[in-house]
Amino acid sequence: MCFNIRYICICFSFALVLFLNGCNVGKQTYSVIGTVNYDGQPLAQGMITLTPDGTNGNTGKSSMAEIKNGSFSVPKKYGVVGGAYRIFVESVESLGEDRGTKELFPTFTMDYHFQEETNPPPLTIDIPKNTKRK
Repeated sequence: MCFNIRYICICFSFALVLFLNGCNVGKQTYSVIGTVNYDGQPLAQGMITLTPDGTNGNTGKSSMAEIKNGSFSVPKKYGVVGGAYRIFVESVESLGEDRGTKELFPTFTMDYHFQEETNPPPLTIDIPKNTKRK
């Protein structure tokens, strides 16, 4: 099995998010569910990272979830606090056995403001096929 550096970095980032999850103890967190579409179709697999936007005063914690068949879920325990976030979506596709992977699209980034709600509405992210690297 061939591991590439991108996969290792994604796994390390996920571990770091879990480790830092103890930050902001005492703040109310909210679960997040949603869908991610690429070129009008559910994204088969990927990772979504929700990072508080400190430039807009959010000192919440980061959250990360796996995207499967276009859906993701971040449980309340690892959820978001209300406020401004930067959202990053990454996905790779397999090049075949022993050939590694390649980016399906450059990392997609968007800004989003989460309201402080017990049951926030599902988040829908539509990534156009012509997404370019910033």
